[in-house]
Amino acid sequence: MNDLEPVEIDGITGAVHAIPYQKRYRAKLDTLGDIKREMARVYRDSRTGSIEPSDGSKYVWMLEKLGKVIETSDLESRVEKLEEKQQ
Repeated sequence: MNDLEPVEIDGITGAVHAIPYQKRYRAKLDTLGDIKREMARVYRDSRTGSIEPSDGSKYVWMLEKLGKVIETSDLESRVEKLEEKQQ
């Protein structure tokens, strides 16, 4: 155990234990297709019990918000291009 490693202290014994490193999950979320695939993955993980359905619902809600941002950003970009053509 080094000084930079996260630890937890047992409240009863006072023993210090290293918290195991959890691999960070990275998903490509740049397009609506990426969002759709990630939503499907969360759905499958919820169905199989890999994640709690309540957590899956939260993840899907966040993914919906990301999808809305992508959609709005794409529309904004298209409108800007159309406005440039008109000028």
